[in-house]
Amino acid sequence: MALFAFGLIGTAIALFWITYLGSLSIAEYEIARSAKSKATLTRLAFTQHLDRLETQIRMIAADPNIREALRNNDKAAAKEIMDRASEGLTSAVLDILLIDHPDEPGWVNGSLGLIDIRNQLPHNVRAAMPPDIWVNYADHDSDPVEVTAALSTPVLDPETGQALGKIYGGTSVTDSYTLPGVLAKILKVDDLAIYHDDHVIAGLGDLTTEILPGHLTKTPDTVSYMLQDNHLYVLAPLMHGLDGHMMAAIVKQPVDTMQKVEETYTRLFTPFLLYTGVLAIVAALLVNRITTAGLGRLLTYAMSLRQDRLVSPPTPGLISEFNKLSSMFQAAFESVRDRDAQFKDMIDGSMHGVLVHANHRILYVNDALLQMLGYESGDPKQLVDSPTLVIFAPEEHSRLRSYYNLRKSGGAPRAYEVKGIRKDGQIVWFEQHVRLTEWRGERAYYATITDISERKHQEELATKNANFDILTGLPNRRLLMDRLHQAVQRCKHHGEKIALLILDLDRFKTVNETYGPRAGDLVIETIAKRLTCLLGPDQTVARMGGDEFAIILTDQKDRWQIEQVARDILSAVGEPIDLETGFQAVMAGSLGITVAPHDGDDDEALLLQADTSMYQAKADSGSSYRFFATRMNEQTARAGQIEVSLRRAIENGELHLNYQPIVDYSKKRVVSCESLARWTDPHLGTVPPTEFIKVAEDCGLIVPLGEWVLREACAFFHSCNRNGLQLDGISVNISPRQCRDDSFVDRVTAILEEMEMDPTRLQLEVTESVMFEDQRVDPIEILDAISSLGVKISLDDFGTGYSSLSYLKRLPIDTLKIDRSFIMGLERDQDGQALVKAIISMAASLGIDVVCEGAETLAQCDLIHAFGCALIQGYSLGKPMSGVDFHRFLANMNGVDAVAAQAG
Repeated sequence: MALFAFGLIGTAIALFWITYLGSLSIAEYEIARSAKSKATLTRLAFTQHLDRLETQIRMIAADPNIREALRNNDKAAAKEIMDRASEGLTSAVLDILLIDHPDEPGWVNGSLGLIDIRNQLPHNVRAAMPPDIWVNYADHDSDPVEVTAALSTPVLDPETGQALGKIYGGTSVTDSYTLPGVLAKILKVDDLAIYHDDHVIAGLGDLTTEILPGHLTKTPDTVSYMLQDNHLYVLAPLMHGLDGHMMAAIVKQPVDTMQKVEETYTRLFTPFLLYTGVLAIVAALLVNRITTAGLGRLLTYAMSLRQDRLVSPPTPGLISEFNKLSSMFQAAFESVRDRDAQFKDMIDGSMHGVLVHANHRILYVNDALLQMLGYESGDPKQLVDSPTLVIFAPEEHSRLRSYYNLRKSGGAPRAYEVKGIRKDGQIVWFEQHVRLTEWRGERAYYATITDISERKHQEELATKNANFDILTGLPNRRLLMDRLHQAVQRCKHHGEKIALLILDLDRFKTVNETYGPRAGDLVIETIAKRLTCLLGPDQTVARMGGDEFAIILTDQKDRWQIEQVARDILSAVGEPIDLETGFQAVMAGSLGITVAPHDGDDDEALLLQADTSMYQAKADSGSSYRFFATRMNEQTARAGQIEVSLRRAIENGELHLNYQPIVDYSKKRVVSCESLARWTDPHLGTVPPTEFIKVAEDCGLIVPLGEWVLREACAFFHSCNRNGLQLDGISVNISPRQCRDDSFVDRVTAILEEMEMDPTRLQLEVTESVMFEDQRVDPIEILDAISSLGVKISLDDFGTGYSSLSYLKRLPIDTLKIDRSFIMGLERDQDGQALVKAIISMAASLGIDVVCEGAETLAQCDLIHAFGCALIQGYSLGKPMSGVDFHRFLANMNGVDAVAAQAG
């Protein structure tokens, strides 16, 4: 009996000890679970805080007024929009708000006053920031280290997809009260710290001064926790920095679960031991039954709670201590369930889709993902337990299966783009971030999903704009060259014969000027459709720009087949085109043809040969086609000879200037002159300006040639004044190629200073082509800079371009030079007279002077003067002449003693 009693006592003590160890294990498990939940909740709270900030940034970027302000370079309007977006905000306020303009970093700064943007988010850091991704940047040169969380997003033109600027927004973390306060409020804690690179940079409560446990901060990249002095410390990684350091949040909260378990069991042990010893002999069997049953119910209840099964608390038994333990377990697990419910509410309310899956089955989806996929929100059962691949496009299934297999070994990407499929079958684009987690005690994968369909649409639009012509939808020059290269490679490797055709529309400029730019666009669109229909999808039709098209014909058998296609193209081009004005336009075209490999196998050379052939067809008769022939290279060789000789002539000073007078017809007085370059080469003879200036523009010699002309013109102006010959000013022609030179304004300024020339006496003549030859250059900005020097700007050949009127008010124009084509036959051309009158009247209303050039007769001069234009240039008043002859002409015209002038 004694042995039985001792055995019963030993059994009871053993059961008591097992219960104690089980309670400790459950308590430790729940603490660990609580720590992980707290870390997850911390990261979600941080993400939601960033989402609210990101919403403000995107609202500003999506505001049409901000796009308008960027286009107009209106800083005040942009600043007002940014200030208005921050009004009324309290919990999520952007400390940093900045707009970079393509031409001006730091264009508008709407950051808080205490923010030094040069240190906290300098320009080089902003330039390296990926779009639409939060990053943190630490300024290690400051003390303490300034840590900033920031996001950049482009402001896109919805029509072209072009980036008008970038908006940067974010929050300063160091010494911030807002971020710790937001996290502490959501987490319901008093002690919280933001940790970065071995330093607490912000926080609340004791953690701002407390020395943090070294074990906790050793690995800030992963979730970690520890118990110390009845407090639970939890570290939650928040965001990787550009410097590689992780920013993390550390939460401290009191935890007495372990202490209460130990205290309870310590308090129970002595009574239990005495009670068991006294009654062991009398009621060993009864006590054994009661103890065994009570402990069994308690362990069953604890295990059920641990496995997240919803069970009722055990019925109170005869042992009150076991009942108290049951109540403690129930209270502890209800607290955990409350936190889990809060965690679930935050996930369900997230703007990002959330997917949890394991073993190829869906375990959980939130409302945001249901809405992205077109399902009814609030009912996750629509997808739960379905195959994971059901929400992804069929063409993605193979890739996702391989990712799943690779993920087991850690080789799959954690973030990637993938096509999803909505309930109605519509394809959407997702960005998915996947990580390993636990779900109801099992290994699972947790994915956050963002709908990036709009971003992918913008990317596709940008790609299309880069490779296709906006007006016609045809491939542009860039894509043409790529396809030409591929076709040439097939020629080389498979013996295929191809033809490259360049089509230029004849008389297109006349249609454009007569019926307007819209009619010109309609002609281009119609020709593009006709060519596409004629040639079919197997051949390439591209628009090179303006009224020029290119066609690649592949797999051609012989020249006869190519000629037949050329005739069909010219026939299609020549069919009448109905214009919106009710008129018809009848076009013609000139075709240049080169054949590979017969004419060569170099892409650029083939393009040049086809272009040369096209110009030959246009020069011969127009509305015809020409195959490339070797003789056509003679023109290219001539251009090469001119380039070599012209380079030498500029270096040796072999060119000279002629000067044509500009006369004030009212006063019969020379007021100015136009400087005209002339060149006679010892071997080439007299080279026309139209020939050598074009070569100079093509080879880049126009820049030094233009500088020489400008210096010579300034020197000639001074020589006139020294000889007592009064001139109000002198004009110099400027090539569009000179305006594209980055240092053009600086060069003009330097020459004016070098020649001691009064800028107001110099007039630079530009043609409308300067507006369109290179869209990368802003001609208005360049001409404004020239005008700010005091130099006058003259628009030459006015009326021959198709955009004269649209740019007239925007350009800093001082003088219009009406093109000679309007003056020829003016005496007999009533329409021409009405047009010239209108131009003169329009210029006068805008305060712009007018010069009529090309006046060949005095009758024309009288008519022009009667129309209200006094300044006339033409052979009837004076031909271009040498400097010496111009001195005599000026002296005679202005009533100065010619001899005295020459002597002076």
